[in-house]
Amino acid sequence: MTPIDKLRGVGPALARVLQENGVQSAEDLAGMEEAGLRQIPGIGANRAAALGALARKAAGAGAADSPDGDGGKPVNGKPAEPGADALSQPAQEEMDKKLAEAEAARKAAEEKAAKAKAKAAKAKRKAANLAEEFAAAKIKAKLKAKKMKAKAKKAIEKEKAKAQAILEEKTAGKKKKKAKK
Repeated sequence: MTPIDKLRGVGPALARVLQENGVQSAEDLAGMEEAGLRQIPGIGANRAAALGALARKAAGAGAADSPDGDGGKPVNGKPAEPGADALSQPAQEEMDKKLAEAEAARKAAEEKAAKAKAKAAKAKRKAANLAEEFAAAKIKAKLKAKKMKAKAKKAIEKEKAKAQAILEEKTAGKKKKKAKK
């Protein structure tokens, strides 16, 4: 059995992912279909094809022929480079570019979330201040209404007293007229 990490392009991280998904050796990998390989996280169509071909060669020719497990034979018409990845250079660059874009998007989203959180905290403080101002204005309005009510009550009492005095004066005047007669 050829250990999975002896295949060219399979580093410690990919070996761990493959082992977590039941692929323990190059022979296990050679027996898998490409569709099954594509179901494993981090393996796309190109990488699945390259890994399958490398695993079949290693399982058929014997991986012990060379230290990198491919017998030094060319892959996809290109000579094997020691320590080269199973992905082509343009594919690796594209993957790196996409990874950088995703990381930038993640950072932008985190910054946007932080700004939104700060804005929400500011709105909360503003709402609390407005609630305090409203409560103070309500108390002030109640006091003013109470004073105006007391003032109006005094004015009403004063007017009642005047009306009473006028009525008393008129009744006293009628009594005097009757008394004169």
